[in-house]
Amino acid sequence: MRLKPREIPKELAAGNITVTVVGLGWMGLPLACLFAEAEARVLGADRNPKLVERVNRGESPIDEPRLPQLIAKHVGSGRLRALEDVEKAVSTSDVIAITVPTLVDTQKQADYSILESACKEIGRGLLPGALVVLMSTVAPNVTERVVKPILEKHSGLIAGEDFGLAYSPIRAMAGRTLKDIQEYRRVVGGLDQTSLKTASALLSTIVKGGLVEASNLKTAEASKIFETVYRDMNIALANELALYCERAGIDYLETMRLANTLPYSHLHYPGTGVGGHCLPLYPYMLQTEAHNLGLKLKLVKMSRRINDEMPRHVAKLAASGLRQAGKSLTRARVTVLGISYRANVKETRYSPAVELIAALKRRGSKVTVYDPRYVYTEIKTMGYDSESTLEAAVSEAECVIVTVGHDEFKKIDPKNLAALTAKGCVIVDSSGILDPESVEKAGMIYRGVGRGVWKR
Repeated sequence: MRLKPREIPKELAAGNITVTVVGLGWMGLPLACLFAEAEARVLGADRNPKLVERVNRGESPIDEPRLPQLIAKHVGSGRLRALEDVEKAVSTSDVIAITVPTLVDTQKQADYSILESACKEIGRGLLPGALVVLMSTVAPNVTERVVKPILEKHSGLIAGEDFGLAYSPIRAMAGRTLKDIQEYRRVVGGLDQTSLKTASALLSTIVKGGLVEASNLKTAEASKIFETVYRDMNIALANELALYCERAGIDYLETMRLANTLPYSHLHYPGTGVGGHCLPLYPYMLQTEAHNLGLKLKLVKMSRRINDEMPRHVAKLAASGLRQAGKSLTRARVTVLGISYRANVKETRYSPAVELIAALKRRGSKVTVYDPRYVYTEIKTMGYDSESTLEAAVSEAECVIVTVGHDEFKKIDPKNLAALTAKGCVIVDSSGILDPESVEKAGMIYRGVGRGVWKR
């Protein structure tokens, strides 16, 4: 390999290393900016011409803290440039970081078609001595079974001899991607020791939280999938216990706080469901790989099912409250507060609110959607009725469903809400941010995920 691990930090700081980031999405574009901050020459390669155009104008296509400033800075200095031609970008690069999406298909099977296509283009431009680091999340063995042979076939080079191959998954959440990439410890695996040490030296220039070297690629791949499955299963446990609490007349949130006074208990919050680019997908990738090995992961499968069913359960809570008010979901005026998948983030990928809205519409509800993270015209573009203010969105609503705990929603005064909505409005709080007693004192009907004490 051209790059020697001990020389990488110095050479990169001197601007003598070119890094190509393939895939300028939520993770790839922040990663490209961090390499530019470390003084590397950075090329961002993406097949989306509009995205490439925006980046080259110094604009951020992603709502992420600090990202607009970094893009403007490094595009302006010439250190960062975006291209549509992946092969061309790779053909001048010492390092190629792959951050393209990995998905599941309609049958919930792993879909690596975007990754495979990217690897073909990378292979055609790959230079001898370069380092390829896969950073997209994949199931164990995908780097060696899928990525490696495609790169070798289209480059005519041999991994481990003519070019380096490593795997290092990005640990980050939307809304704090730059911070997470820098501060979380980073797992690194390599096809061989040279690839491992070279990738570690490279990542040490942007990761301040330290590196953890895996013994092999499969173990590194499994670590990211397992992190995701762990969180998904814990949320599923919280949701299932919340369902029990509703039936048993128990307040889950109080019970959770009590249980978590034990250092070994870490019960999660329940909610509308699970969204984002990780949790709704990666457990299915693991299931696909397990199926190929003749194994069924029963707990993983059941956790996904529980979390996927939560939007429909929230719709049932709305129906329950409306029945108490002598009404029905059919033709009811329902306002959904929050379309983002997570609080204080402008991101709707796999948002459970989307499935909730669909469930409400199937029942015949007239739905209005409001989210302070979006201009109301953006929500209308998604195909939903919306208003420009919270007050207008809830006006004369017969049911208001709070799906995420945006800071703006935490400031809602139940008395003011009652004055705006229809008499006896039903409030469904699936984010646990409203006080049930205050809601009911204001003359409204309360329902909440796991809040069995207030169930009628």
